[in-house]
Amino acid sequence: MKIDYLKKSNYIKILKSMDDQCIDSIIIASSCILKSSKRENIKEILDQCIRVLRKKGILLIQGIPKDLTDIVKPLIKSLYFKYWIAIDSKTINDKSGLPSSHAAIVMFSKSKDTFEVNKVRFPHQYCSFCNKTLKDWGGKSHLMNPTGYVISDVWRNLPKQNNYTMISLPALQVALQLIDNADAENGRCLIFPYEGIDFGNNSSIRSYFNSQPSLSQSIDKINKLNKNLLDVVYCGDAIEILKKYPDNCIDLVFADPPYNLDKAYNSYDDEKEDQRYINWCNSWLREYIRVLKPTGSLYLLNLPKWSIYHASFLNQYLYLQNWIVWDAVSEPRGKIMPAHYALLFYTKHPTKFTFNYKDVSPIDAPSFCLRQSCIRKRKEQGIDPKVPLTDIWWDIHRIKHKRERDQHPCQLPEKFLERIIMLSSNEGEVVLDALAGVGTTAIAAYKLGRRYISIDIDKHYVDITQRKLAQLESNGFIPRPSIEKNVRPVTKKELQLELKKITLSLGKLPSEKDVQRISKYSICLFKEAFQTWGKALKAAKLELRNAS
Repeated sequence: MKIDYLKKSNYIKILKSMDDQCIDSIIIASSCILKSSKRENIKEILDQCIRVLRKKGILLIQGIPKDLTDIVKPLIKSLYFKYWIAIDSKTINDKSGLPSSHAAIVMFSKSKDTFEVNKVRFPHQYCSFCNKTLKDWGGKSHLMNPTGYVISDVWRNLPKQNNYTMISLPALQVALQLIDNADAENGRCLIFPYEGIDFGNNSSIRSYFNSQPSLSQSIDKINKLNKNLLDVVYCGDAIEILKKYPDNCIDLVFADPPYNLDKAYNSYDDEKEDQRYINWCNSWLREYIRVLKPTGSLYLLNLPKWSIYHASFLNQYLYLQNWIVWDAVSEPRGKIMPAHYALLFYTKHPTKFTFNYKDVSPIDAPSFCLRQSCIRKRKEQGIDPKVPLTDIWWDIHRIKHKRERDQHPCQLPEKFLERIIMLSSNEGEVVLDALAGVGTTAIAAYKLGRRYISIDIDKHYVDITQRKLAQLESNGFIPRPSIEKNVRPVTKKELQLELKKITLSLGKLPSEKDVQRISKYSICLFKEAFQTWGKALKAAKLELRNAS
């Protein structure tokens, strides 16, 4: 692939001189167009980039969250959003909010149906104490590719360099590995470089697109709540219930809305048309902004695609402190594993807000794994190095065990809410979650001595929340029944290792007839354990690939 670097500042003129659909991929450092272009020219630069991209082209834009949200939102109308890749970079602690290590590359595809990137692997990393992989494979280490793990949309193991005002060489090399199509004839990549800029002197770039909030300028009154409106669990429409509450009365508001992915909620329709979904979110966000105290904080969790819209809306009224990246690895899917959940952290005042950083930082060093047995043993031996908490959260897992989960498709771990509540509220203050699900926010608030307001439209989820709160009040804990496991005569792992052994003896992947002929296990056991023959052969395929 041929790489062209645009070294001149007149990007519009250069792009206009190019033919339509002549470039396979474009990489833009957002600060280069912010620094060298007037605001009205930025749209034209991006329009020209879209024009010169081939039908299967890929556009990547690097920058900081505050700039990127307003740059990339208009592109969603012309291109197809694929990933917001968070790059763990050199930590910066020169502002309010959490220390920042989150720089980003946003990836778009020009084609809806064809999105071609290469599979790139990072080498496995191992715990400094127990020597097991930092990523817990949950008993599936036999399926681990020895060459490394497929990269996700959170890059945490690159050298921590400046990816804010430039694309560091390590990050650029990974990006090029993803998009380099060696089979394409005359493949061509365009990169917008620029001279390195000292981030500390780059305040004009950081604030270039920052809209001036209009609501917070005139707010100076804090309203006190009637006690009857506290420590309550409502069933009903969030907007109608919030109308009971006066302006500027709540210390911390949190929301984890449905992600519009057609999840199986009990009664909520989780598959809305895009603009309808955004309009719905904006309707309850307006109420959140209204009831939030002048010193209060708002946290909003969603997928990066929707968070771009949320940030664009909230920038009109509040101050973005951090786009927090929750690196919550999900099941592998595609050539880039989706692991990035965006947690937007906004405040009503730019600097005067509750912020108990010392209550949540430092955290355990990332060179150690999160297995409970490892944590216990190393801390017993006094091995407990710490690092500051930044805006990339990698140390909280999604709920893994059925025993800890209620009947809800997207339940959050309590530890996640506890961190938010401890960081942005004090004991006795009020925490609101108007899309509460099974009440994890209210439970965490109660345990930490905060007042809570919990709202959900689904009576089934409300009943679960009320039952758990009642158990907490009477017992001091929530009892969790043990989960009975279906005991199989042979484990999936044993069956997969058997297929791996047969593969080695045959020199090829075995068919079902081969297994019937050779295996010590009945073919019925394989069919009962695996949905497809391909899943049964996963370990065998890995062995065959490595042998070749």
